[in-house]
Amino acid sequence: MKITLERFDENFGFKARAGKHEMILDTAVEIGGSDQGFRPMELMLISLAGCSAIDIVHILNKGKHAIHSYTAEVEAERRDELPRIFSSINMIITVDTDAPDTVLERAAKLTKEKYCSAYAVLEASTSVTLKLVRGSR
Repeated sequence: MKITLERFDENFGFKARAGKHEMILDTAVEIGGSDQGFRPMELMLISLAGCSAIDIVHILNKGKHAIHSYTAEVEAERRDELPRIFSSINMIITVDTDAPDTVLERAAKLTKEKYCSAYAVLEASTSVTLKLVRGSR
């Protein structure tokens, strides 16, 4: 795995590349940025949501369960002292599926305890909670 990061403006605008994919990183205007891209700590939360989503969807697909919708919402608090790491992370995943509750519970457990590397990395430094709820159409 390899990425490149290149500055493209006089402030805090950076373009990250991984293979054929690109994304813009920046910071808030209040601290000199232009607010034209994701902040690094936001990307950590996106990684958590994305990693869990891939695991859970894979598990449901393997069981041949229909997935009508999937959303994840992640909220985090950061401590005041430097470095301003997360002090807590809460993720709520809503899945509209025909999978029984036992399958959903197993999928949540597997992503937390076995498969999601982002979950493991973040949980090593803070409290991470995951709540999986059944959505409806």
